[in-house]
This record gives sequence, C-alpha cells and structure tokens, in this order.
Amino acid sequence: MAISVVVTDSSVDIDVTGVDRFWSLSRGRVIPIDEIVSARVAPRAEVVRRLRWRVGGTAFPRVVYAGHFLIRREDGERGLRAWVSIRRGPELLEITLRGRHPRLIALEHPDAHDLAWFIGERLARV
Repeated sequence: MAISVVVTDSSVDIDVTGVDRFWSLSRGRVIPIDEIVSARVAPRAEVVRRLRWRVGGTAFPRVVYAGHFLIRREDGERGLRAWVSIRRGPELLEITLRGRHPRLIALEHPDAHDLAWFIGERLARV
C-alpha cells in the first residue's frame, strides 16, 4: 500500500506515493484535527455509491477510484467534493470534514479500524 497515515494530536497526515499518487493526482493531505467531524470504517459499496462525477483522478469501476469526485450527501446537499483512494478492499477509512473542500476523504488502508479509533480519540480531546 502506497498510502501512509499518521495521526498526531494536531493533525492527520496522509502521504500518497507510488502508483496511488499517479492515480489520485495528489501527494496527500494534512488535515487539522479541529476540522474533522468524524472518522469511521465504512463499507466500500456505501462510499462508492455516493461518488458522482470525477473531477480529477481515475475511475475504473469495480477496480479503482482515486482522486477528486463530486458527491451527494444523504440530505441532498449539492456541490460537495470527496478525495478518495479506493481499490478492491471491502472496508475504507472515511473521514468527514466540516466546511472544507473536500468534505469527505475515503481511503483503503490495512489499519483502517485503528486509524479511525486514533482519530476519534483526538476528536474527544478537542
């Protein structure tokens, strides 16, 4: 996996390397903890269902979704964006942000459960 995620007390640092950098057209992100609303492990099908138009990146259905996408929220709000790096894994780390572009970050990571827990612990302190 060419994506590393480091959770600190002040931020979540996502570093993208290798072919994932090529597919997603991104080197990664630094997300301040105070801009995160929630972090959870989400089923791949649920996240992929929310993706709409690809704005920049790669989309090969059922194989890889990477880069920037427009998304639709359940409440019908429009114009929201997501940054994703998804392959074929069944579970994804989903991070929801407040009032930022992107509003949603979803990525496949072998330690998604632990990362969601670590981020949740930092959110409880804020």
